[in-house]
Amino acid sequence: MKKIIPHLPVVTLILFFLTCVNPCFAQFSAESKKMAVAYRDKGLEAQRSGDLDTALVYYQKAMELDPTLAVAYNDAGVIYEAKGWNDRAKQAYGKAIQTDSTLASAYYNLGSVYEKDGDLEKAAYYYKQRVLIGDWNDEWTTKARQSLKALGVSDPEIQQDFMDQQLARAERSEGITGEPRGNDLDPKGRKRSARLHYLRGKQLASMGKFNEAIMELGLAITFDPKNKEIKKTLEDVNRKMLATH
Repeated sequence: MKKIIPHLPVVTLILFFLTCVNPCFAQFSAESKKMAVAYRDKGLEAQRSGDLDTALVYYQKAMELDPTLAVAYNDAGVIYEAKGWNDRAKQAYGKAIQTDSTLASAYYNLGSVYEKDGDLEKAAYYYKQRVLIGDWNDEWTTKARQSLKALGVSDPEIQQDFMDQQLARAERSEGITGEPRGNDLDPKGRKRSARLHYLRGKQLASMGKFNEAIMELGLAITFDPKNKEIKKTLEDVNRKMLATH
């Protein structure tokens, strides 16, 4: 059987193409992303001056150059909403969230549009998502909580959900899961339990629940008595609590 061997020049050309195409594409992609940010900045400038049509053109150009630029979809949604094009606004905000699930502003904006359209169930859902991914004391988190309250969702319910989600995120990032165990005699297990109580204490303190925070931090010290970080946090929380009385 006769073997077919490609000519050397052909093989050389293929190898040359493979070694060049990836760096060239990466450079083009990086340049496109840079240009997209520049167009987005021009859009913001036009929007601030009241020229919504020009702003929208710039945002659309930014999205074309970098389809992963979530803020540009959110910006376009703001323009659509200002023009009364609520369906387009929903699509744009939804695309922003799909592109970057951590973009907090898009959740509030989407909730606001649904509330305007009378879909209170979806409005409450997106307001709640805005609360859950933000900082409890952030201005827009507070606005989302106020919007939820107006829709009949109680703050204590949101507080518990918020704390559960924030703690779960913190525990995942530190590679610890489960519940602290009071009877754990293993040194590593006690360190882990101390960390869990510490994280919960910090979260409670950030929400203004100082008594509960002090209780959690006290338990953390019980598991890890020499931990300076826990001691300092407990002292700070005690000072904050005294300042509120």
